Amino acid sequence: MDEEQMWKGFFNKLHELKMNPPTEHEQQLQDGDDGFFEKFGMLLRQKSQLEEPVLKTSLAPFKDEEEDENVGVEPNENDDDDDVQHEELESSTDSGLGATPIKDVDAFAVENVDESTSPEDIKDAFLNKGIGMNVEDLYEEILFEIYNNIGCETNNMSTKSLIEFTQEAFKIPNTTHLEISKVAMEKEPPNVRLNVEIIKAENLMSKDSNGLSDPFVTLYLESNNSHRYNSSVKTATLNPIWEEHFSLPIAESPREEVLVIEVWDFDAAETVKEKVNKILDVKGVKGLSKLMKEIAVTASSGKHDNELIGRAAITLKSIPVSGLTVWYNLEKGSKTRSRGSILLNLALSAEKNKNVAVQEHKHLLQLLLMHELDTSQVANYWWSGKFSANAEAIRSQHAVQSGLSAFDCALSQWHAYSTIHETHKLNFALFNSILDVLVPVIKCLQNDSEDIKTFWEGAKRLLPSCFSVLRKLRSKNTSDKNIIRALNEVLDIVGKIKSFDVPESVDLFPISVYGWINRNEADVEYDIDTVIGDAIKTGTEEWLEHIIDGSRHTKENETDEDKLQYLIKIIQMVRSDLQRAMEYFDKLFYHKIQLNYSAVLFMYYDTKLTEICKSIIKDVCNNIKRLDVPDDQFEYLPNIENANMGTTLFEAYLVLKRYVQLGKSLCPNDTQQMEEFYHWFERGVTHWLDISIIKALNRIQKAIDLDQLKAVDETVKYSSSAVDTLAIFYQIKIFWQQLDWPEVEGSYTFVAKIVNDICRCCVFYAQRMSRRVENISNIGDKNEMFTLSEEWCLAINNMDYIRQSLPSFIKELGTDDVIRKLGEYRTNLEAERCASTIKAVIDNALDTERNQIVELIDNVTRKMAPPIKRFLAEGAEVIHKDSNSMDRLMMYLEGSLTTLYDTLNEVNFNRILDGIWTQLSIIMYDLIQSNLDKRRPPAFFQNLRQTLQTMISCFKMGNVITSDVQTLTAIETTLDLHALETSDLIHQYYIERFGYQKEQSDSSYGQLTITAQLTETGLMLNILNARNLLPMDTNGSVDSFVKATFMPTSRFNAVTAIKTSVQSKTCFPLFDENFNINLTPDQKSAQDSLILFSIKDKDLFGMSSQYLAECYITFADLMAFEGEQILLNLSRPEYTDSVTLRALEYRQGDKQAKDFLKKLKNKSYS
Repeated sequence: MDEEQMWKGFFNKLHELKMNPPTEHEQQLQDGDDGFFEKFGMLLRQKSQLEEPVLKTSLAPFKDEEEDENVGVEPNENDDDDDVQHEELESSTDSGLGATPIKDVDAFAVENVDESTSPEDIKDAFLNKGIGMNVEDLYEEILFEIYNNIGCETNNMSTKSLIEFTQEAFKIPNTTHLEISKVAMEKEPPNVRLNVEIIKAENLMSKDSNGLSDPFVTLYLESNNSHRYNSSVKTATLNPIWEEHFSLPIAESPREEVLVIEVWDFDAAETVKEKVNKILDVKGVKGLSKLMKEIAVTASSGKHDNELIGRAAITLKSIPVSGLTVWYNLEKGSKTRSRGSILLNLALSAEKNKNVAVQEHKHLLQLLLMHELDTSQVANYWWSGKFSANAEAIRSQHAVQSGLSAFDCALSQWHAYSTIHETHKLNFALFNSILDVLVPVIKCLQNDSEDIKTFWEGAKRLLPSCFSVLRKLRSKNTSDKNIIRALNEVLDIVGKIKSFDVPESVDLFPISVYGWINRNEADVEYDIDTVIGDAIKTGTEEWLEHIIDGSRHTKENETDEDKLQYLIKIIQMVRSDLQRAMEYFDKLFYHKIQLNYSAVLFMYYDTKLTEICKSIIKDVCNNIKRLDVPDDQFEYLPNIENANMGTTLFEAYLVLKRYVQLGKSLCPNDTQQMEEFYHWFERGVTHWLDISIIKALNRIQKAIDLDQLKAVDETVKYSSSAVDTLAIFYQIKIFWQQLDWPEVEGSYTFVAKIVNDICRCCVFYAQRMSRRVENISNIGDKNEMFTLSEEWCLAINNMDYIRQSLPSFIKELGTDDVIRKLGEYRTNLEAERCASTIKAVIDNALDTERNQIVELIDNVTRKMAPPIKRFLAEGAEVIHKDSNSMDRLMMYLEGSLTTLYDTLNEVNFNRILDGIWTQLSIIMYDLIQSNLDKRRPPAFFQNLRQTLQTMISCFKMGNVITSDVQTLTAIETTLDLHALETSDLIHQYYIERFGYQKEQSDSSYGQLTITAQLTETGLMLNILNARNLLPMDTNGSVDSFVKATFMPTSRFNAVTAIKTSVQSKTCFPLFDENFNINLTPDQKSAQDSLILFSIKDKDLFGMSSQYLAECYITFADLMAFEGEQILLNLSRPEYTDSVTLRALEYRQGDKQAKDFLKKLKNKSYS
């Protein structure tokens, strides 16, 4: 993420918070507890998200086109030097969210050296070191070289300007200059040599018959053409590679001399036969022609002359003092045809003692650089090796005329520049480029050579400033990208130096210079890797002390809030430092010196921050006072306004948690001291959970008070308090997710408490919502009808919505994961016990809520019962048959049921219908019983049944059949019985007896056999016989006869009972008597009509008869078994607890009912 994107995202989040402020309703809720849950939940998470990009440092990767603008690398000539030199010191590290800016720290550019050190002071410092050479002697040598300049650069500048520049640089008085100049002019010119490297040639002309050549090179000076130098022969090629070196002495003036290069085709001495054998190698017609010519020449003269391919002439005055490598085209006379080209490396040099030359060059470089620094006013870390034109000409002339190699020049620069670097810091890129030349050669030298000694002396002078950069990475005096470039160069330098073994004689880290090294043992020798680590740790220690001092607010009465803000600020700044290290420094350290920079930082911070944080957090948590949490009865809600804990402690927890997570990614294999930081917060988290339950209960109460009991919108069937309550749970869930407690057992303890608290909140909501809706219900006096309002329905829906949301919400808390981890940490058995505990808490809450819903539904149905009962009673009264009571009942039920159907969800709608039916059954049974006691006529119960049927039609809403079948059947059966006339009721009793008779498989009273057939005029009945009659006399015999009566009597008024003759002294009488009974068509078609057969025993004198038993058959069975013998089991009626008999008993004023019951009792007890 670049800086622009980071701030754009930051702005968007702030804009979103600004554009979506809390609504008036939400604000009223939050005012009661000062937004307690929002602070700990959503807002704190948003703050955490916003904090992440802010914590990132402003340090940004540099662009390629800006690579000149750096510290420790070559500057751009077009840069404004004033801007660089006067740029103010500033901190490069963010102080975190809202942190107070830290005071400026010293830039790494300023270390033990005043930037205003004058060149004179620098020069004196160098001279005091003892160079071992007189300045005037060196001045004479330089003037001598100027007067005898070699190289083409002499044409570009005058000798006079070079001499004036040299006099100024060496600060030589005029009188002394004249004397030295005269001596220099009188000295003999130096012996100059031309160094030639023949590298390769390309695209040479073919001279042999095979299309190739066997080239070699001849070179000589034009003034001495007799002294020629030849290269080796490269056979059969047109692109030879030689890479051979030659040194030619120049006797005449070098500027007038010309170098001649000739490329020849070598022709070996061969006989005619040998040449003829080459015919197979001939290439083309031209090749064949060449071969024939060679054979002819060999045969005639025997000569073997070499052939010239081409030549090139080079004037020495075109060669610069630094030498050149260039391609030259080969020519031959005036011919223009291409003959190929040759690559040469040409350089001029003079003969001089190497040791003296190196000594002179070191001294010269120092003097030239001091003059450069003096005249150009170059800032520290800025000069990168580029001299002015005059200085560069003098330096290069001295190197050439002294015969110094590239290594000699680089080693001299290493010595001179590192010496000056001690007092005036030069660009690190300069030393890095010098090392590129030195390293390959140094590796091949012996440890006791002078060059090795010079190298390590320079390294000893350079390394302190390199380690200073590592220590001062968090400071700057230019720009962040320059720090990266400087660090890149420094790590390159350190990496190259540490690739060598330090000689035993070299004390690379003297205590006088490296006082900051942690020397545990005085005799221990430290290598570069160890000192790198110490430099990083020392710089980190200094930085940590600095931010600690800059962050602490010194107050006499420092509060816990102040301590936590101080801790948060430090952690944020340390994270910012680590973030910067990971993004911009880690890659450099690892690639250059194979060091994990941010891991080193973190392990140091871990120790120090643990000491600071542990004491502060424990002190703050120990100062927390315990709260009085309400019991499950919720009789009171304590006022904890003064016990409110801010978000700062939790914010500190989140900061530390992210810090530890960062450490795990940086140091996965190391143990952190702060890894178990969460133990410090246990008391704080417990306190927060205690506060949260109290705050939640209070906010739920306020949400219920503010609830208008209107649906939130048209798509849902619950009101605002349900949404507000779930919003509290959601904020608690966010808190728990942000907490992310690492320890398994502690995590279970906390999540179990959260689950228990949320369940208590659900129960509390159900109780208080029930109380609220009951309070707003205005029943009035007993005569006022209860009106079912939408508020009641929404209250039920709210409670059910909370109840249904509870299990899924608990799952979202991650309880399953906690239980699983507990099983892995402990045992599965223990995990199952814990899971059962949580499940029991949830189930108990769900049951309590369900019971509360059922109780509220019962309240609704109980309030609806009085008007329903009144309407039913009025509708059943015969005298009110013309009244509007039925219309009023219909309107009341339709209105109530429509409200229920439209407002309640399906589950609650079915619940309340069940409740209404329960109440209705109570009402109906009460009406029936009370009116039976009043001896109400059957017409009353008929009207009551019609009223019930009308009411049932109202309970069918859409496709939902809402009647309770079992309850309805029982009520209708009761009403049906009491609505019958007495004769019909008696007939109903016999129908019941017939049913009982059919269930019997055998009878102790005997059996009766008949046949029957319906005719056009009536019924033809044949009473055949009886079996196993129960004798009533002591003699064991029976004088029996059968009497048949048609029931009900109201239907068969004109039909008289029939009777058989008496069959004496037998228990198996044979009657075999036929009877023709005239019946009307209506009488024949009534299938529920039955015939009562009574068997009696006639006494001895024929004065009376004794009842034996009876049996029954319906017309439906007669039709089913028409013409067949029908065997009927005899029985005696028992005066049992029959609903029909109970109905007859209520008719004590009815003579028919009274007589029937009397006869029935006589039969039962005879």
